[in-house]
Amino acid sequence: MPPTRRVPEAQALLNPAFGAYLLASSVHAATKTALQPLAWPKAFLVLPLVLPQDTRADLPVKASRSMAAWLTEFPHHQAAFADRAASLTDFTRASLRTALRHGAMEVTEGHLRTPRIPRPATAAPGEEVADCARRASLVGRWLAVIDTATAYTLLGVRP
Repeated sequence: MPPTRRVPEAQALLNPAFGAYLLASSVHAATKTALQPLAWPKAFLVLPLVLPQDTRADLPVKASRSMAAWLTEFPHHQAAFADRAASLTDFTRASLRTALRHGAMEVTEGHLRTPRIPRPATAAPGEEVADCARRASLVGRWLAVIDTATAYTLLGVRP
């Protein structure tokens, strides 16, 4: 079977180093919000919410609205989430391995934490990169204040 080719935009977004950066941004924001590390199963919820452009565009700018309120307003994202999460599971695993291998994240007692602060999102490498990082931080803040089982249930998936 010949290798599959992706368009350059998909290759850039599905780069494990970029995924690792987004996950580290999310974990760092969650840790700052809850003052405790993020449960590792929640990492599998971040990229399916942040990478698809249509979902990312509908995410709020501030975490003042809860995930449940956002899903009530945008039920089509909840309906599409299970398929997106399943298709991004291997990519999330690769991104987690990359983050752990390069010291961007650590696992402690079943939780993820960032030993150093990820670089802030700027528009320098591209506005889409900065937007993804900002939204990853937002999702991290959401996940910090919600139980793992509740987050999975709201999104219609199982760990």
